[in-house]
Amino acid sequence: MGRFNIAVIGCGAISKNHGKAILESPDAQILYCVDADMEKAVGFSEKFGGIPKTDYNEVISDPRVDIVHICTPHNTHAQLSIKAMERGKHVFCEKPMAILPEEAEKMIAAAKKNQRYLGVCFQNRMNQTTIMAKKAIDSGKYGQILSVMARVAWDRHGKYYSESPWRGRYATEGGGVIINQAIHTIDLLDYLCGGVRKVTAIAAKLRDTEDYEVDDSCMANFELSNGSTAVAHFTNCYTTGKLCQLEINCEKARIIVEQQRIQIIENEKINDVQCDVIEGEKSEWGVSHGRLIQHFYDCIRDQKPFFIDGQSAINAILIVDAIKRSNGKPIEIKK
Repeated sequence: MGRFNIAVIGCGAISKNHGKAILESPDAQILYCVDADMEKAVGFSEKFGGIPKTDYNEVISDPRVDIVHICTPHNTHAQLSIKAMERGKHVFCEKPMAILPEEAEKMIAAAKKNQRYLGVCFQNRMNQTTIMAKKAIDSGKYGQILSVMARVAWDRHGKYYSESPWRGRYATEGGGVIINQAIHTIDLLDYLCGGVRKVTAIAAKLRDTEDYEVDDSCMANFELSNGSTAVAHFTNCYTTGKLCQLEINCEKARIIVEQQRIQIIENEKINDVQCDVIEGEKSEWGVSHGRLIQHFYDCIRDQKPFFIDGQSAINAILIVDAIKRSNGKPIEIKK
């Protein structure tokens, strides 16, 4: 088998992470780059390669295309992914895999029916910090999880929304801080801590601005599968830097997981490990896009299961949907 031919659909900000990862992969080459705005497609092509196009139907109909990367606005993920899989393409989709659980379920069904790989880009699962935390928790060395605190604090307003009008609108983004910024931490909470089975939350737009209509802040209380409690604060109203953190309190240690750092505090002894640090655009996501994308290609080539498939990724959508519906009332997560 030769190199995979890749089509990247959507040439906005996040596509750069995909373009870089594909260029660095020995197993893939970009055949097409697609955007409704030809100028964006051309810009992507000049930097990463590929034939610029505006018609995704033409591209996913080309039998030479093996894999499609979906990097478009949230409300198009399900439609584009399903169409691509129906035409025989494997799909690697940016988060969130869909806005609504029923859309995500249709994506899972399409992957199964057409026997195609569906991967979802929760790249933070490939962070060194996450891998170390997962190993520590699953080993049982530190005992059962007793409680968890999740925090996400970013600043999103003004230019962030004006440059991409689909953002900040329920119809196209599906929400705000919960479905866009905090969804990675929500996924890690579910992934690392054994699953979420109930949530009570309040989400709202607190900043006085007309930049957006969606939620910018959320307080949530989660019941985990083992009966313990997790609390969370998510906001886009923070004005200094970006913070994504899980503090996992176990019987014998406290594990603090951040993007580029993990601390394990045991008997007042602190084991502090600094991990990948990079600079520049999208630096907050580290280097794990490339790791996850290469792993997706490896799984297709070796015909092995990909660990962030639709069935795994839908959990975050179910939790986000429950948060949006809660309004202070407990909502069970039915997986």
